Amino acid sequence: MFRLEIDRVLNKLSKTISSRQCNEEPNNGESCARQFETAEGELYSLLRELPLPIGNENMLVLCQAQVEGRGEDFPLAVCAENGVFLGVLDGCGGSGGKEYASFGGHTGAWVASRAVALAAEDWFLNAPLNEQGEKTALKTYVDGALQACKASEATKNMLLGSLSKEFPTTIALFHKEMNGELVRFHWCGDSRCYVLNGDGLRQATLDDTAVRDAMRNLREDAPMTNVASASQPFILHERDLKIPAPAVLIAATDGCFGYLPSPMDFERLLLETMLCSNSMAEWKRRLDAAIARVSGDDYTLVAYLHGFKGFIEMKRALRSRLEYMKAHYPPTASENVLFEQWETYKANYEELLHGNEADSERGYA
Repeated sequence: MFRLEIDRVLNKLSKTISSRQCNEEPNNGESCARQFETAEGELYSLLRELPLPIGNENMLVLCQAQVEGRGEDFPLAVCAENGVFLGVLDGCGGSGGKEYASFGGHTGAWVASRAVALAAEDWFLNAPLNEQGEKTALKTYVDGALQACKASEATKNMLLGSLSKEFPTTIALFHKEMNGELVRFHWCGDSRCYVLNGDGLRQATLDDTAVRDAMRNLREDAPMTNVASASQPFILHERDLKIPAPAVLIAATDGCFGYLPSPMDFERLLLETMLCSNSMAEWKRRLDAAIARVSGDDYTLVAYLHGFKGFIEMKRALRSRLEYMKAHYPPTASENVLFEQWETYKANYEELLHGNEADSERGYA
């Protein structure tokens, strides 16, 4: 129902704001306002009623808010005949902290993560193909959703020149066909996609931050240099990677990994909670509890079993990796030891960032 409604509502908003009658004939201003309020109310209802995706035996979906009902993260998890599309969106509560009465008093960050999730789902399921058999760029759908959210506010009480962004969110998504090893990643901001297999955890998307070393960034909290929003230009990165099966494909917001001492700790957290569990549902509960103990932010994580026949097979395949991590990268309170560990762990962790034979990266502005 939601994917059928989103296109209708966004089109209604776009047509209203672009109407020559509304923009150029003052006598029609009151009618235009009524039309827009109706369309805008429909969009808010759509976002407010948007259900959280539910995982299954091959897919984990975890989304938690620091304040119930006000969480600015949102997950995406779509399964269709042509493949799967999963990811996370982290509405940026700092730059997007402005509250909008037209969206029930929610922040622009809350609105943005949900609107982009809906637009991305619509793109995956319904985007038309061009003459080369390729889909319309996802960026087109993301821009349309963000601009529709902004449209009525632009005609009301916006402060020009504000340092804040309108409806900002990070994006970290991946999709793949049911059969095959090619995975397409889309990202913007500091949320991440990862690949986890018997060789360890690898980051598959490069942070849009002033500091890109994952260990240093945990300590310097570098500002983002690129984030999706309705008020500033941004680039939506896209790359294809050949990911041999079996592996676990993961997307996570910074609330999952940003409060841990190191990237090694994040890998151990994933493996330890997994190997203490006997099902995907139990892994979700243990992972939730482990992240909640350390995180000071909303957190969202999705995981997909790529090529594993089930949870138990995944556990068996990754058990030796946890033993290796405990032996070579045990927890430590020493900063010096942590950085020494990072120097040996880093090459493997960053391997995918340097590409492989199927790598093809693009950026859509």
